[in-house]
Amino acid sequence: MLIKKLIGLILILGFFVMACKDTKKEQEELNQKLEQIEAVETAVDSTLNAVNEKAEQVEELIKELDSI
Repeated sequence: MLIKKLIGLILILGFFVMACKDTKKEQEELNQKLEQIEAVETAVDSTLNAVNEKAEQVEELIKELDSI
């Protein structure tokens, strides 16, 4: 009887250990994907800023041409 309880306890603990490892692995994958998304967001923001700067320059040049 004691051996059956001990084996049952070992099996339950083994299951929880395996479940925790899977969760940790999933969390690491999620963190990697979040870092990739943040890198893309940073690149998009940088590109938008550059486009806005160029648009302002073009607007200024158009105003100069209009004043001639």
